[in-house]
Amino acid sequence: MIRSITPSDTDALVQLAEATRLFKPIEIVALREVLDDYHAVNHADNHHAIAIEANDGIVGFAYYGPAPMTEGTWQLWWIAVRKDQQGRGVGGTLLRFVEDDIRERHKGRVLFIETGSLPHYELTRQFYRKHGYEQHALLKDFYGDGDSMVVFRKALMR
Repeated sequence: MIRSITPSDTDALVQLAEATRLFKPIEIVALREVLDDYHAVNHADNHHAIAIEANDGIVGFAYYGPAPMTEGTWQLWWIAVRKDQQGRGVGGTLLRFVEDDIRERHKGRVLFIETGSLPHYELTRQFYRKHGYEQHALLKDFYGDGDSMVVFRKALMR
């Protein structure tokens, strides 16, 4: 079941993201701030935070919204799947939900996703390619020396 997140989900979402071992400590801190800001004000700015649940609780989540000062451009800022559920279609289900929501409800035309270039993000980059995203840009050394930003893009108009 996919549903909107609530403030009571914050601790579980932060723990889920941390347990993936894909996010830096500073990103985990930022996630808590992002979720707090979402509940305080950003939900009113058309930001969306969703979770996918199974019998044993939340197994993944996504956070997305429109890119400021654009027409129909959206960004997926966070997507994470519980470590023991990775490779089982949970991420794909979340990503399809996000794309369909942006396309159908919000008339979005394009979705951008950023990730890192370090080797431990290779499965993440493969995931985006598998779901029809093209690598659109590489910003060298963006996150740090040797850690570039990889930008993926997918047109959402049918």
